Amino acid sequence: MKTRPRKVAAPRRSQAARSRDLEIAQQIQTSILPRRVDVEGIEISAGMVPADEVGGDYYDVLPVTGGCWIGIGDVAGHGLGAGLIMVMIQSMVMTLVRADERARPRDIVCLLNRLLHENIRGRLNQDDHVTFCLMRYGGDGQVTFAGAHEEILLWRTSGGCERIATRGTWLGAVRDIDKVTEDQTLQLQPGDLMILYTDGLIESRNANGKHFGFERLAALVDKHRSASADAIRKKILTRLKRWTARQEDDVTVIVIRCQGVYWGA
Repeated sequence: MKTRPRKVAAPRRSQAARSRDLEIAQQIQTSILPRRVDVEGIEISAGMVPADEVGGDYYDVLPVTGGCWIGIGDVAGHGLGAGLIMVMIQSMVMTLVRADERARPRDIVCLLNRLLHENIRGRLNQDDHVTFCLMRYGGDGQVTFAGAHEEILLWRTSGGCERIATRGTWLGAVRDIDKVTEDQTLQLQPGDLMILYTDGLIESRNANGKHFGFERLAALVDKHRSASADAIRKKILTRLKRWTARQEDDVTVIVIRCQGVYWGA
């Protein structure tokens, strides 16, 4: 009678090898973030500060004829798994936007959700989900967006800060989100500021366990409203660093100022 060959356990990988893998994954992740975010008609500054070696936050700025697409999202969890899903989102969004630059954001979000659901649930066998918002900025200052993410902070030259809810649901949790996903619009005027961020910003806690919060962010934006977009983003991150006892989550901040350069009527 033949005997089955004895299975030999794979050798445990060293800490140094695991560290190299994380370093490679981090390099891949950071290399796909936009290096330049120049868009005619708006001043924009964006950046991410990961909590771990590999973060789960996503953002991108994709210039197109007459404007740009802006995406921001947050994958549940941390580490390699979240980083892998973040890379999936970046490649999928870029492909879908390039295929139809004038598409409705809600159509891209719904298709992205189906693709993520198949990969996350069907192939990776994970139960992760993603908060995500996709925007199309037009040369007339109009922003059309879809997806569920953190509230948008608007600072208006005509009257202070507004908070805009993003209606929808998580991506990757269920296959079909068509019925709960819709386009929303807002209009930017010259000088207006729009702040996008992940929950790692407003949910950061100080030594007493108090959250940084939306109101503190709004007050900070109002105080530095005359500064450049890049200076405002750096002010936010500097203040957050002083506030936070220990960074527990990735932090992404995008600051956009409408400059009033519009294309065609």
